[in-house]
Amino acid sequence: MRQLTTTHHKINYQTRPSTGGPGPAPLRTYGNWRRPRSAGLGGLGLLATAVLFVLLAVCGVLLPLAPLAAVTVLLAGAVLLGPLAVRDRYGRHLGSHLHARAAYGLGRLKGEHVYRSGILSRVPGGRCLLPGLAMATDMYEARDGLGRSFGMLHYREADHFAAVLHCNAQGGSLVDQDDIDAWVANWGQFMRQMGAEPHLLGFQVVVEVAPDSGERLHGELQAQRSPHASELALRVMAAVDRDYPTAAPAATVHVALLWDGGALRGRRRPEEMAVHIGQRLPGITQQLAATGAGAAVPVTAIGIAELVRTAYEPAVAPVIDRARAARSDSGLTWAQAGPVAHVAGARSYWHDGSRSVTWFMGEAPRGEVHSDVLHALLEAHPDIDRKRVALVYRPHSPAESAVLADRDYRAARSRTMTSRSGQAQAEAEYGAAAQSRREEARGAGLTLFGLVVTATVVTGEDAGQRPDAAEVAVGNLAAPARIALRRAWGCQDGGFLAGLPIGCILPEHQAFKLPRGL
Repeated sequence: MRQLTTTHHKINYQTRPSTGGPGPAPLRTYGNWRRPRSAGLGGLGLLATAVLFVLLAVCGVLLPLAPLAAVTVLLAGAVLLGPLAVRDRYGRHLGSHLHARAAYGLGRLKGEHVYRSGILSRVPGGRCLLPGLAMATDMYEARDGLGRSFGMLHYREADHFAAVLHCNAQGGSLVDQDDIDAWVANWGQFMRQMGAEPHLLGFQVVVEVAPDSGERLHGELQAQRSPHASELALRVMAAVDRDYPTAAPAATVHVALLWDGGALRGRRRPEEMAVHIGQRLPGITQQLAATGAGAAVPVTAIGIAELVRTAYEPAVAPVIDRARAARSDSGLTWAQAGPVAHVAGARSYWHDGSRSVTWFMGEAPRGEVHSDVLHALLEAHPDIDRKRVALVYRPHSPAESAVLADRDYRAARSRTMTSRSGQAQAEAEYGAAAQSRREEARGAGLTLFGLVVTATVVTGEDAGQRPDAAEVAVGNLAAPARIALRRAWGCQDGGFLAGLPIGCILPEHQAFKLPRGL
């Protein structure tokens, strides 16, 4: 999806309950996101349409000379381009579905859906490396311009470098609507500024909701315990220590940023990239503070390893929390962060005693939404042990935004003249493209964005139907947000990895990758 990030939003004036004020207060609404589409005939894109015209020209030349060869070329073109013209409700053509099923079936025949690590595995050194795209990664520890330690993850094959920030998000409870509107406006400004960040490929915002083990609260209460406290105070705090962790799930927010090391001349070495990223982090954390993210601090190398290890094996969360409560680290290294075993199915993903299901955003909310559109999706649910909602942003630079806004406008105008069955939809897209073009000319940014939702349940002997209940729960939570989620069929392990706050942005790892403008 492509979205304009701007502070100039539509305002829908609706009447709120009377609070003694002079009149109705305005409720801001947000929207105008569109799926990127290039000009083409029917469901074909620009490249496929060009191939079609070439095939027709070849058939026209061969028809008088060799009619059989012309018919053969025409049939071959129909087999090649036919699946590209048929699209589902999410905009995916039939060819991508066929490719996904063929790739998954071939991977199962090769045994690639099963992974084993550890001392008895074939992994070099007996390490517990992350599977898939994150296996060829290295972790480094560095310091930013303020002297804070941060972990830097290096994807060796793609030459990408990632850093992770922990945000103490304030949340929207008991916050005035005017302050929330300011946060949203500042977030749009932050996304626009990220488009101008040198060689930044994208960033993730990952909100994880999980049960609180109570270890941190227990350690804090023990540290604050006074020998002179009254018996009533001791009984009250003991009840809080016993009951509170089971009633309040913990929500954590992380922002992972990904830079392209190959695009930086003379900075391809990790040491030099650490200097470059360390110089950028203080400014980025300061910008995040104005968006409601609170105090953003870099996550250390051990902290990133703990995040990943807890995601793959939720049973270790109390151990890690106990170590943090004792003001010490767990000593976990990046070589120990991966799962010991996993089995990637077509519809679910089993890893270290847990089962996860991942969905991608198939379609953004239609129409306009309010600032709390994701509130229900981010809430905890008793049928889900751990849930991660990852928003993935890939901002365009200001120069790219201008070119793409004009290109989208011309493509939408072309569809209004060529479309017959979907004329109303084509006109609506043309209006949205025209508005995006005007807002981009006023200084707005253009951003590609997506959503990854992962639900995890611990599967023991008494697990029963919990995985099925978790799937139903995610569907119920996504309904108020009006987001159409589609299951990551055949790539559950890759989808799980994309939902972790480690900067694994899947489109940036394609073997054959066209420029984002195409």
